[in-house]
Amino acid sequence: MAYEKRVCVLKQIKRGFSADGGTLTGAVYAERMGRELVITPRIPGIAPLREGRYAVALWVEGEVKIFELSLSAPVRLQDAPSIKGGFSVLLVFLKGEIEPVAYGSCGIAPSNYEQLLSAVKESKSCKKKEKEREPFRGTAYDDDAIADADYYQRPPHADDEGGSPLGGENAAEADGKKPHSDEDAGLFRPRGTLTYYNTVRERLKKAFETLPRDTRLVSVFPCSEWVKTDGALLGMIFREGVPAYLCVATEADGDTPPAGMEHACFVPASPFSDGSGFWITFQSADSGEYVTVQSD
Repeated sequence: MAYEKRVCVLKQIKRGFSADGGTLTGAVYAERMGRELVITPRIPGIAPLREGRYAVALWVEGEVKIFELSLSAPVRLQDAPSIKGGFSVLLVFLKGEIEPVAYGSCGIAPSNYEQLLSAVKESKSCKKKEKEREPFRGTAYDDDAIADADYYQRPPHADDEGGSPLGGENAAEADGKKPHSDEDAGLFRPRGTLTYYNTVRERLKKAFETLPRDTRLVSVFPCSEWVKTDGALLGMIFREGVPAYLCVATEADGDTPPAGMEHACFVPASPFSDGSGFWITFQSADSGEYVTVQSD
C-alpha cells in the first residue's frame, strides 16, 4: 500500500513524569507515504523539564530508531520500513541514568519494552545532546530529522495544460515572482520561496472563502483544510501554519485512481480500515512537483 497509518497508546511505566501528578498517558501516530515515515507523539500531560531530556525509541520491523522527543513538530524518517505490521515506542528520561517513562505497541510489535530500553542504553546518541540530525537509514541508533509531512494536485476535470491546479503558471516560469507579504496573505501566509503556491494563491484563497467546507480528511491530516469542488475535494496541508502541499481528493471507487489522477495514491479514511478511503494527489507548494510514491 502506498499510504499507511497506525496508532499506539502509551501507558505509564514509572510515576513522576506527569504535569499534574496523575497517570501519564498519550499516543504516538505513525504515517508512512512511500518510504517516508512521520512520527507524531501526543503526550499532553507530560511534565516540563528543568534539566535532563526526554527521548523516544521506535521499533519498526525489527529496526530501532532513537531520537529526542519533540512535542512541537513531528519527526520525519526517510527510507523507513513498513508500519503495516505495527510498531512500538518507548519514552525515556535521560539524566545520568536512563529511566523508562511510558511504553506502547500495536500490531505484532513487542509487548514489552526491554529490547528498546537496552537499545537506548547502548546508543551513544543518548549520552550526549545531538547537535546535528540525519535521516533514518534503516540502521539502528542513527540520528533523526525533525519535520512534518504533508501534501496537493489539480481537480480531476481540470483541463489546463501543465497540470497546474486552478490554472496557475508553471513553477519554473514563476521564479521571478515576488512572494506576497505576511500582511496581505491572511490564512495562506507563504514562507520561504513557495514559488508554485504564489502562482495560484489568489485562486486558492477565493476557493477556500466561497466553497463549502469538508472535514472528512482532517482526522487523517490534522493540519489541513478541505473544500468541495466539482465532485472532488480541494485541500491544503500545512507545515507549521504554512502551505506545504496542495491536494485533490476523490472518494475511492475501485482499485485504480480515476481518470486524470494518475499521480494519486490511496489513503484510508481511518487508520483502522483499508476498505474505504480517498484517492489523493499531492503537489509541492514550493516546486509544483507531484509527490510520487511506490508500492512495497
